[in-house]
Amino acid sequence: MVAGVILLGWTLLAGVAVHRYPGPNGLDRWGFSAMGPSPHSSVLIRITDLGGFPVLAAGSVLAALVVVGRDRWRAVACLCGPPLAAVLVEWVVKPVVGRRYLEVLTFPSGSVAVVAALATAWVLAVPGWLRVAVAAAGSVVVVAMTVAVVALRWHYPSDALAGAVLGVGVVLAVDGILQMVGARRTSGQIRRP
Repeated sequence: MVAGVILLGWTLLAGVAVHRYPGPNGLDRWGFSAMGPSPHSSVLIRITDLGGFPVLAAGSVLAALVVVGRDRWRAVACLCGPPLAAVLVEWVVKPVVGRRYLEVLTFPSGSVAVVAALATAWVLAVPGWLRVAVAAAGSVVVVAMTVAVVALRWHYPSDALAGAVLGVGVVLAVDGILQMVGARRTSGQIRRP
């Protein structure tokens, strides 16, 4: 939970900074120069499909099903964390920060937040011996989505980074809170006669 709160705090501070100075920053200028524009790449557009609702819904449900037999509270976090990240991005953070790129609200990237949240949920859902492999695969998907949204020029690089941080942070925070609730309920059940 602590890591999730730290990541969400970083996103909050970055959002305040971007709200005050909405133009491109040093990271954005460097990222755009390092990654040439590919606004019509069909491959990159297909990658962005991974941030859509069907993948979000299926990925969350499947992650919850993988872990529900071992940890019901974690299953709830895997089911609810990624959609919560998507809702926070689109309905809270983007409107509050107000950063626009090509007249569209962009901070943070919702597509990157979704894949980062799903990757985090899957890392939490799988047994310990699979976590490194799932984390590596999830990282590849997050990087691919970041490259896609920046190369397509849908987002500034800092939007993509903030989306990744927020996605991971929300799922870790939700999981941490639910683990605390579960521990309290379990200890309360043990004390009862």
